Amino acid sequence: MDEANKPVQAAEATDDGGAKQLREGMIMLVCSILLAIAVVVPAALLMPATNKEHAPDPLLFIRLVEAEGLDPRAPEARSPVFRLAVDVHGVPERTRGPCAGGGDDAMLRVSYHGVILAWGGVPEFCVDGERMHGPNATAASVVATAEGSVLREELRNMIHAETQALRSAEFDVQGELPGLGHLRCKTYLLSRPRNCLNAGFIRHSRFVLLVIQLFFLTHVRNNTCT
Repeated sequence: MDEANKPVQAAEATDDGGAKQLREGMIMLVCSILLAIAVVVPAALLMPATNKEHAPDPLLFIRLVEAEGLDPRAPEARSPVFRLAVDVHGVPERTRGPCAGGGDDAMLRVSYHGVILAWGGVPEFCVDGERMHGPNATAASVVATAEGSVLREELRNMIHAETQALRSAEFDVQGELPGLGHLRCKTYLLSRPRNCLNAGFIRHSRFVLLVIQLFFLTHVRNNTCT
């Protein structure tokens, strides 16, 4: 009898194993669908439309207008001076804000290969689409300097050599701006700057999107896919 029942038991075990794999596959499929919904649906609901009322956020640049005290060939070493322009690109006509700068805490520092060369305060400014509408507009001007000090000769030689070899020299501009948070920018001598990395132009809806996604992902993981 035992020998006769073995094929039946083996078949039942195979059926149970196949049913278990099927259930696990269905659970994984449901999890994948729910995770996709958690990401796609909030994004579709909160993503700004491509019309004038929901235009893309403007980009922020720090443009190096003029620099002094960097040339090693000058007969007399002078304190470094960087005249910077805070530019915004692609400001929609209906944009209002954000506002940033102003106060003692609004400061930008110019550095070269990790060495701080100069610093300067940032006046208060607001992004205004009516006044700054167009491909490029200057929102504020900053004069960064280090009065009473001069750059070491080796630094001035490095900047000069980079300019001669690459037709440009790269500087880092960083600082805390009330209204925008921490700003990190690249600006260039004799070349166009790159857009800055900052959190000030991120819309509130994108923060809400992240919160909704985290909620859905946590809920799905804890209640369905465990």
